[in-house]
Amino acid sequence: MPENFLSEYGAKIIASLLALGSLAVFLIRQSRDRANADPNAVINVLNQLGPDYEVLANVVVPGDRGMFDLGNVVVSPYGVFVITVRQTVGKISGREGDREWEVKSGRSRKFISNPLWENRKHVNALEKVIGSVPFISVVVFPRGKLKGKFGNNVIRLGELGKFISQNKTSRLSVDKRDEILKALRKR
Repeated sequence: MPENFLSEYGAKIIASLLALGSLAVFLIRQSRDRANADPNAVINVLNQLGPDYEVLANVVVPGDRGMFDLGNVVVSPYGVFVITVRQTVGKISGREGDREWEVKSGRSRKFISNPLWENRKHVNALEKVIGSVPFISVVVFPRGKLKGKFGNNVIRLGELGKFISQNKTSRLSVDKRDEILKALRKR
């Protein structure tokens, strides 16, 4: 066989393999994004935390101007985790103190209110119900790509379990946890 034929044939094989590899990466990302879009994706991660963590979903508490539906609250010996989930798709950029964060998706560009501020409102409302306890705020973006200086508590879904698990300083007694759970469950 001529040398040109082999190099031409080899180039086609390499190009085909690269195309298949790119397709596989695309399909895996699409699958992961669909899984992260599942409303139960966050609760599934939280339910794997273990016996030290009590997961409460859809806790409703009064706020200054109506009611807040807190998507997920986790009560543990290490504090009360107040989790705000934003299903924003695209590249999210901004800073911790900015009023709004920019979201770019394809050619479109929009702005969202800083979810850290929303989370702070949730913590404040929760504090009025259960009192002053150690709160740990976290904002989770299951589908967005984070490109900014948001602080350590703005994370992707894949980081949620680790974020919660790394907080291991005991701060709440069993009695206080039971009191908090009782107050939140009757809502």
